[in-house]
Amino acid sequence: MGKKSFAVIGYPIGHTMSPFLHNRLMKLSGIEGTYTTMEIPPEQLLDSLPRLRSLDGFNVTIPHKQSILPLLYQADEKAKAFGSVNTVENHNGRLIGHTTDGDGFLHTIEDAGFSLQGHCLILGNGGVAQVFINEILRKSKSPHMTIALHRHQNELPLDDSNAVFSFHQRCDRIAETLSETCRKIGKENAVIDLCSFEELEGMVKSGQNFDLLINATSVGMYPHLADCPVSELVVCACNTVFDAIYNPLTTQLLHLAKKNGIPAIGGMGMLVWQAAAAQKIWTGKTFLPEQVTPIIEDAQNAMQRRFGNIILCGFMGCGKTTVGAIVSNALNREFIDIDSYIQKQSGKTISEIFAQDGEKAFREMETKAVETLSRKEGLVIAAGGGCLLNPKNTELFRETGITILLDAPLALIEQRLKDDHSRPLLECENREEAMRILYEKRQPIYEEAADYVVPVKNTSEEAACLIMELLHAD
Repeated sequence: MGKKSFAVIGYPIGHTMSPFLHNRLMKLSGIEGTYTTMEIPPEQLLDSLPRLRSLDGFNVTIPHKQSILPLLYQADEKAKAFGSVNTVENHNGRLIGHTTDGDGFLHTIEDAGFSLQGHCLILGNGGVAQVFINEILRKSKSPHMTIALHRHQNELPLDDSNAVFSFHQRCDRIAETLSETCRKIGKENAVIDLCSFEELEGMVKSGQNFDLLINATSVGMYPHLADCPVSELVVCACNTVFDAIYNPLTTQLLHLAKKNGIPAIGGMGMLVWQAAAAQKIWTGKTFLPEQVTPIIEDAQNAMQRRFGNIILCGFMGCGKTTVGAIVSNALNREFIDIDSYIQKQSGKTISEIFAQDGEKAFREMETKAVETLSRKEGLVIAAGGGCLLNPKNTELFRETGITILLDAPLALIEQRLKDDHSRPLLECENREEAMRILYEKRQPIYEEAADYVVPVKNTSEEAACLIMELLHAD
């Protein structure tokens, strides 16, 4: 078997994890091959066919998953049913389309111990939602679904009988299509309700509950990390939650679920399993759960390193601000020092906040800042020396980034802070003793909070270089 060549096409394609996943899977199965990215604007898809035919196979992502269909020699039954293709095999020059999203979805739900047998709430009705709906219909003995749809602007108001195309007319058409699907697969017993997101809110207030919530929308996806498709009220009416989004790893939806003690998972597992299904189509290789699980974990870590926030923690004087500025310049990322951020927001210096409002007030400001910044991505953040003493701050940072401890020895800290009198907690009679006690108390907390540790021995430039090596460790 010669060297194989694969790729993923899309536009834009910058945040894809596909090369990482497929290269890991090929290495695992002993396949010699390459996997690259191809950024193809929609208007250039047709002209790209000769180049695509030179590949042994390729994956398809937004915005080509539907538009690729008429350009293929044929598509399998699931791809036709879903109207979407994410995997294409080159069979002797003939491009054949498949969708492996359903395989990824089922594996992920099973691995999480979630059930499709109860009442499922599906958010959205696009291509991904169609995959989920069809798989539930096929796998559930008595399918019961509520599908929440966004109203289109030209569908307002709901009860306007003179509207060109009302929301309820659209629901009727979707229901008719789903009924036909149910008849074809012998699931006439399926119960499928359609509603608007506004109506969903009212249903929950009236006592409606769901066994599984599935987010099939793009709401909450990078870069709109603060967005959530439904309110906390709706989330709390669900027993389990699956968000198909994998970037960020912890969406606002997942954050709300976990905050309320609801079992919840994101879309990375689905992404890895659908990649494994694509490899089977291309190479005939299959994978066991115990082989795929480590790849899911590694992919989550790799994505956080590549695209997530980089949080620098450590004792005062370890160089967080200086090292952070160097790393942010090298990566062309925005740098935020949390202490400076708080000072700008409050209009006071840290010393003034401590003196006028007390440490408790400052810590509350600190947590509020962390909550805001953790809903962003691609930042380099210098956390204050006491920031990670609050476990809530540590958990918030982990949702969209990695935490790196700048591990400076006490002797170096003492040297650097010798003439620095801007630290309120050190301004006392025995400064060195206060510093030692504080250092010994905080250092174990930093170590527990950190995902990675970088030693600080000499210059900030050396520490920054070690961080850059860490981020590109893949």
